[in-house]
Amino acid sequence: MKRRVCAIVEASGEAGRNPLLRPLTVELASRGVELICWDPTGPIELPPTPPSADLYLLKADDPAALSAAGCLHDTGAPFLNSYPSTEAAADKARTLARLAVHDVPVPSTRLVADPTTLAEALAAGPRFVKPVRGAHGVGAAKLEPGQGCRAGPGPWLVQEVVADTPWVVKAYGVADRVALRWMPFSAGAVDSPRLPMVDADRRLVDLARRAARVTGLVCYGADFVLGRNGPVMVDLNSFPGYRTVEEAPRWVAAAALDALESSRWG
Repeated sequence: MKRRVCAIVEASGEAGRNPLLRPLTVELASRGVELICWDPTGPIELPPTPPSADLYLLKADDPAALSAAGCLHDTGAPFLNSYPSTEAAADKARTLARLAVHDVPVPSTRLVADPTTLAEALAAGPRFVKPVRGAHGVGAAKLEPGQGCRAGPGPWLVQEVVADTPWVVKAYGVADRVALRWMPFSAGAVDSPRLPMVDADRRLVDLARRAARVTGLVCYGADFVLGRNGPVMVDLNSFPGYRTVEEAPRWVAAAALDALESSRWG
């Protein structure tokens, strides 16, 4: 009987949001596995009734999608990435704290909950401000003293500016496999150009792998800024789109097959 994998996604009708799915469908089909999708961000009845599958790929961190995935997790359904790891990674404050405890370099950061405290935090100089829960850079901005809140609804993370550069290094990982890309930061943009990193700094790969172990994520993306003292991880997210990473469908398919075997025997 053919095995079935269900990808839990968000924005399924939005062009360009899930570029991995088409090539992953082909890759899994070549291995005798059917890939289907479920977008629970529309109105659904509770408890949710997702498509039946042998494994769920949790490729969403929208609050509604996470709630639906949590209901499914409570029934014992197997996931890649796990629901607890994905839910924890969606909280950027919690993620930064976990990374710092495990010696992954992250920016000096304050968690603030109201506009008055945010204004006080900006008094010392420019800071990078982002919502605690966000994606694709939406609501993130470099703010100067006196600018006021332009970073979307709080609470916020207020971070030191690691380097005055528009470029970040994006690490796309599946377990220990890592691809590095240069990318200009643009808040809310999902199709920014990505350039392969020539002569990649080995520290970036090692730090990405360490972050994956710390957070329990199999499929992940990490953003680095190269500061005066080396790379600093400014963001970590679960299950990215892997844009421009041609090997990614093969990597994710292999991880899904491993998870299928583990759930079968485990």
